[in-house]
This record gives sequence, structure tokens and C-alpha cells, in this order.
Amino acid sequence: MPEPREFPRWSGSDRRLAPIGVAAILLASTSFFWHARDWNSASRLMLTYAIVDHGTIRLDPYRVQTNDIAAFGGHFYTDKQPGYSIAAAVPYAIAKAALGLPDHPEGPPALTHWPGDYWATLGTAGLATAIGAAVLVVLAGRAGCGPRASSLVGLAYGLATPAYAYASMSYGHQLASACLLGSLALVDRPGTRRPGLALAASGFLAAFASVVELSVGPISALLGCFAIGKVATRSLPPKAICGFVLGASVPTLVLLGYNAMAFGNPLDIGYAHHATQQFAEVHSADNPLGLRAPDWSKAVPLLWGRHRGLFFYAPILLLAPVGWAALLVRGKVGLGLVAILASLAVFLVNVSYPEWTGGWSTGPRLLVPLIPFGMLGVAGALAVGGRGAAIVAGILAIAGGALILLFQGVGAQIPQDVPDPLVQVAWPLWSGGRIPRWWLGDRFTRTIPSVLAPGWVGGLPTGRQWLQFAPLLVGQAVAIGLLMVLLGRGGRARIET
Repeated sequence: MPEPREFPRWSGSDRRLAPIGVAAILLASTSFFWHARDWNSASRLMLTYAIVDHGTIRLDPYRVQTNDIAAFGGHFYTDKQPGYSIAAAVPYAIAKAALGLPDHPEGPPALTHWPGDYWATLGTAGLATAIGAAVLVVLAGRAGCGPRASSLVGLAYGLATPAYAYASMSYGHQLASACLLGSLALVDRPGTRRPGLALAASGFLAAFASVVELSVGPISALLGCFAIGKVATRSLPPKAICGFVLGASVPTLVLLGYNAMAFGNPLDIGYAHHATQQFAEVHSADNPLGLRAPDWSKAVPLLWGRHRGLFFYAPILLLAPVGWAALLVRGKVGLGLVAILASLAVFLVNVSYPEWTGGWSTGPRLLVPLIPFGMLGVAGALAVGGRGAAIVAGILAIAGGALILLFQGVGAQIPQDVPDPLVQVAWPLWSGGRIPRWWLGDRFTRTIPSVLAPGWVGGLPTGRQWLQFAPLLVGQAVAIGLLMVLLGRGGRARIET
């Protein structure tokens, strides 16, 4: 079936308002939460503090803060890729200067909350989620969605999938996802006047995603192949590839330099030097990524079920397979293939990893980089499904948003050995039930009301403490409703494709 040449018209104001409005709503929503620090996030944050506070990459003074750490040559380093920590140094340095934040304390005791954590996380994972959603809005428009449907794609990504939870924590998933989406949008950019510059930025983002999370390396390579395909089909001039390579070389050299400084070898990584035995049993010098042969028995639990099922925690992604097919049939072959292959790459890595549950987390944590590519499929479904598809997507988004809020509210870090996190943890805490004996924190995570008005929140009866989330829900409803009213008033127009 040939691709339709008539799409909902995007006015000039819609082109600006839709991505900016979605990004603003998501950033404001993320700022509502201040989750406790865990080993995983602390490992990244400690490198940020070491860089800004002391100008070093060594974490010796912060050893007690995390067991997610590497040891080499008598010193301690993060076991993670350094990309997130480097990026987080910018918002942390700004917040530190503007608010007069003190240096992070050295030595014990281990901390669960520190003011710098909030600003570094919001300015990195939170901002990356908002920007990634804005890019999704643009890509959904290119796929044939109108302004409102495109905004639904971006809002559902940021509020109705586990991406919402990881926007509030210092994991690398959201920053890597935003980089990959930005790279894709720059390669698949029709009519660009400066393809060399656009491809240089695309290459930088694709490579930096792997500096944040090495597991997305196959997607970075896929984006490079996509750029080559654009040249082969004469959609881009051959010199554009030089731009992509030059852009990709910058973060690659940064990573190689960091590895050489930390471990004495540019090709060595922190995962090969774990200081904690339970992690060293998975990651080693011989197999630093810890990958094994695929265990296909994990495929169903990763896709379905209340433990770690992707479609349970992000029900809107049920539309993705149909939408991927729609993209291919309607001629958006490159966009559709990248979305499909990127999703398969993330899934294959997850079923090949022994710690497939993702530890203390919300949903299938290691599948989170798959979600934006699944949302491209949702955009494809909305582009052909009309009002009916939009209604179904809206219902699934509301269901997913309500579920993720339950987990956001209790801190988003649910132990992997709890078989039914919703029934056994989230709902009892929201409904005023008994707090599990192993639970480390309060009933609810820290929020803007609990920090700014602790007396009001603390004075609420146990079964009514959920009222602290009412301002968030009211604000989201008003903002989303206003955005949808302002968008899409331009009717339809014929667009050359």
C-alpha cells in the first residue's frame, strides 16, 4: 500500500508547542520525586561528585557509599561507563554554584539522600527523558501523526511506562535512550540543509549513548548502518558519513582516555574489576559484560506477568508490533527497521544476561532502552488507526500511568525476589497496609510536598498519606488538557513526501 500523501497539518505553532509542551510537562512531573540512592545510582553519582568537588575520577573517599564499585591498582572507581557521570557533572556544578551546596561528605556513614543527588538526577535523567520525549513527538509527526497524537506518544512514553521511574533515578537508561533517539532523528531528517553537521551531531550522540551504557552499543552501530544506507540510497551525500565518523570519534576518545587513566588500558572497563564478590561472579576480566548464551526461558517473564513483564508495566506497547508493520507498509522502511532491530538487540542482551531481573527496580529495567523504539511503533499505529487507535492508546496510557505512579510513589526500587511487586509491595503501601519488614525507607518516597510541607504530610492519617500526590495529578491533568486544546487546530493539508 503506498504511503498516504495527506497528513494532519502541523502549523508553525504546533511544531514548537507540541515538543516543548510535552518536555515541560515531563520535566515538571519528574521534579516532584526525590528517590533514595541505591548502589547502582550511587556508583554514578560518586564519580560526578569526585569530578566536580575534587577534580579526580577516583572514588576512594566514597567507598562506603556503594558496593557497585571497581578496584584497580589500590584505588576505587565506578564500575559503570563514565558517560552519565560526566553529563551529570554539568547540572550538579550549576546547582552547587547557584544554591551553595557543600561538597559531598567523605567516608561513612553511607547516605540515602543528599541534595546534590536531586539536582544531578533531575538535570540528567529527568532532562534526558523530557528531551527524548520531545524527539519522539517530532518522529511521530514524521511517521504521519497529527500534533495531538504525536504529543500522546511523547506523554505516554514519559508518564505511562517505566521510563517515568528511571527519569527520577541516576541510572543510564534514560540518557542513553535520549541520545539514541536524537541520533536517529538527525539521520532520518528530511530536507536538511547541512547534512554533514547533522550527521556529526548524530554520530556524537550515537557514540555517547554507548559511553553511557555499553549494552546499547549494537544500537549505536545500527544507527551508523542506517546513515550508510541513507548514503547508498542517495538520501544523503557521501561526505555526510565523514561527519558521522568524526562526531562519533569524540566520545569514543573520551571513553578510551578515561579507561586508560583508570585501568591503565584504553580497552579495559570497570566491569572487569568488580570489588564485590556477588558482582564479580557475573562480570570478570574474561567476560566483563557478563553475557552468556541466550536463555529463552526468560523471554515470557520479560514480556508478560506482574513480576517483570514489559506489557504489564507499559501496556501501550501492545500497539507497537502493529505500528512497526504499518511503518514498513507505508514506506517508512528505515524508521521501522531501526525501531524493530533496536528493540530486538536490547531484548537479546537481556535474555543473555544472568541478572535479567535488573535487581531492585520497577518492571524489566534492562529493557528500558527498548521502550522509545516501541513507542515509534505506537506512533505508526496511531498514524493509520485514526480516532479508534487514539482511544485505545489513551486507555492503555491511562492504565500504564496509574500503575507506574503506584511504583513511583513508593520509591520505584522493588526487590527482584518479590514475585508480585504490585500486590505485595506497592498497593499495601498506598492503601495504608503493613510496611514489609525488609523495607528500608518510609511508606512513600520523598516528594515536593513532603520536603516543603513535612508537617502537613506527616499529619495525614496513614491511609491518607497518598494525598500528597494530589497536586501532581491535578497539575498534570490541567497541563495535558490545555496542551491538547491548543494543538491541532489547523485542520488537514497535503504534504509532499
